[in-house]
Amino acid sequence: MTLLIGRYEYALDDKNRLGIPPKYREMLTQEKAKSVFVTSGMEGCLYLYLPSQWNSLVQNGLQAFSLPDKEKERAFKRKFFSEAAEVELDSAGRVLLPQYLKAHAGLKGQVLVQGAGNRAEIWDTRRWQAYEKSKVAPAYQAVSKSVEL
Repeated sequence: MTLLIGRYEYALDDKNRLGIPPKYREMLTQEKAKSVFVTSGMEGCLYLYLPSQWNSLVQNGLQAFSLPDKEKERAFKRKFFSEAAEVELDSAGRVLLPQYLKAHAGLKGQVLVQGAGNRAEIWDTRRWQAYEKSKVAPAYQAVSKSVEL
């Protein structure tokens, strides 16, 4: 499985285009693909999937989306899939983000594209800094007491 790693700083241009990191573009070339899938993510970011990762996510009868509470499952699927967009890279390696996704993630100017394993996440830089301080740093510290990598 291809893992998306690293942190890359970009700025949205005035047309809502966002650069895709060169390493991720290389992976797209290896997949013989010209587009990625972007959708609303958790905690106020966007999720970006390479085609192979998107296909893997939705295979097996959408098992990853199975919840005991079927009403919540349906609601989650409705948002996740209705807001998903397959966006093609332009010749400069940028994607055009739909306005509703830009609004979901609060993207205003400075943006982070960062690997999260089976996907990348797109964060407004300020939103990420606040989230990292309040949630990521404490969780990392707590988990570091229990694991040895």
